[in-house]
Amino acid sequence: MKLKIFAAVTVVSVLALIVFSQVSRKAFEPAEDFPREALVYVQIADLPALIKLWNESTLKKKYLESENFRDFKNRHLGLKLASRWEEFNNAAGFPLDLNVLSNLTANRAAIAIYDIGKLEFVFIAPMNDSIFTATKFVQNQDRFQEQTLEDGTIVFRTNVEADRGRQKQELIFTYYKGRFILATGEKLLAQTLANINGKAGKNSLSDESAFKALVEKIEPHTATVWVNQTALNEDYYFKNYWLMSDVADLKNIRAGVFDFTLEEGQVIEHRKFLLNQALNPTSIELAKAEKSLAFLPVEVPFYRLQAANKLITNKAFRNTLFRRHETTEKNEPSNHYYRSVDFDDFNGEDYSYLSENFDKSIDEADNEEIISQPHNYEIDFANLLQPANPQTVLTFTEPKVLPSPLFVDFQHTAIFNLDKPVNFNRELFESAVSESFLSKTVISAPNVRLLWETESENDISWREVSLPMLGLKACYAVLGNELIVSNSSEFMRQVRINEKNPGNAIKSSSFTELSVLNFDQRENAYDRIFSQLARKNAADDFFTENIKSLIDSVEKIKRVEVKRSCLRNFLNEQVTISLRN
Repeated sequence: MKLKIFAAVTVVSVLALIVFSQVSRKAFEPAEDFPREALVYVQIADLPALIKLWNESTLKKKYLESENFRDFKNRHLGLKLASRWEEFNNAAGFPLDLNVLSNLTANRAAIAIYDIGKLEFVFIAPMNDSIFTATKFVQNQDRFQEQTLEDGTIVFRTNVEADRGRQKQELIFTYYKGRFILATGEKLLAQTLANINGKAGKNSLSDESAFKALVEKIEPHTATVWVNQTALNEDYYFKNYWLMSDVADLKNIRAGVFDFTLEEGQVIEHRKFLLNQALNPTSIELAKAEKSLAFLPVEVPFYRLQAANKLITNKAFRNTLFRRHETTEKNEPSNHYYRSVDFDDFNGEDYSYLSENFDKSIDEADNEEIISQPHNYEIDFANLLQPANPQTVLTFTEPKVLPSPLFVDFQHTAIFNLDKPVNFNRELFESAVSESFLSKTVISAPNVRLLWETESENDISWREVSLPMLGLKACYAVLGNELIVSNSSEFMRQVRINEKNPGNAIKSSSFTELSVLNFDQRENAYDRIFSQLARKNAADDFFTENIKSLIDSVEKIKRVEVKRSCLRNFLNEQVTISLRN
């Protein structure tokens, strides 16, 4: 009997797999028409509806009026894109705007980009004869040269004065087998027609292994974007004008797919990346995640929960206590507060600084034995915590505006869930932190020691040490399985008070990292700081104008949650954007 049940389940599973495979393949059927070697592919389920939603949204109005958008238009990338699109408009004889694109299809549409610098692309949308006749392209076909191909296909083409006439490019459109096709070159059009006729062999985008590997694992919804990250990493324009970080950060990503879903009150983005080398991070257990999250103060604007490893553990400690990243070993940490005058305007006159040869020109001190250079003592916190076996790391930061002449204090906290908290060596921890603090000083005396003290308030106690001259402070406490480390006594009090509060609800336990940006706290996290900067007539209005306008334009966003998980050569991310009513 059990054997029969097992056989039946197996058959049903196989059939379900076959059906899913066919549905998935049909869902990405438009990709079968496009030539290989696309850098970016975008597929939209209902283009007219999406354009209508954008045109009617408050986001469009606010963003197009924002300083962020104005800055983008005036920068090299914005000017280049505007120039290239204007060249297409001039060639077509009419503006290729959203209204024109909306009338090119009844619903579905797709586009693939093959060259970012020249904007080489193919656009395909299903339509019938009546829709095609009503398009702006047909109405302005006198601007195009009509040509009949050998198989009888009629195409319309016109030259594009690309890059001030220094590059040869075309706009070619046709209506072929129920599809409107717009391409920027004869070769791309010919390959597209061959794919539609099934005469191109394995020359379609859907035949590429990286494309197939990803689309088999995702279901397309409102809009889906696929990128050939390997090719983009080698593209000059992507690296120099589009990429906002080091290309080395993306070198392990072979390709990626991003799917967007619009639901009531939220936008969900599913991201899947195909990796060159597999990642095997430990998944976070639901119980451990909720235990750590229970300590979060309600006013925290941003937090991140990660599965612990050596790199993450060391980075969390250094950013919490010293406000530095693990890649900046040679840079001394700055004070944890900033003065408002640090952001004042100055014209550079009568301003000088001491050079690196300062120590060669200054008179030697009388008591040389108390002069010492910082020796950049680095604590291996991961090794120090190894006996306690950390499982997760929760980090969060809260900015606090200070009275003049100070500016803002960034209070940092890290919470480590320990599998074996009894193995945490308090004496060794305190000694290591003290030694690291002292290594930041230029002048020190032999055998000097920092004093750790026990602080308590309302039955709440913790240990802390400070180095006031450098603005450094370390506080810590062990509560059950949680090691709490902070650079602020005030923040430590907030964390301890929330010990009995319930943790944030987590729907799934299958993740390795959780990041949350809470826009409900934007007044404390952003608005007050930007206002302080504006009052001081800051030299750079990037934050007070550009970034502030971007945040203002997305005022409908209440919360952004990013959940990450890994499985062999696939990295999965789910971004959930919650909207206000």
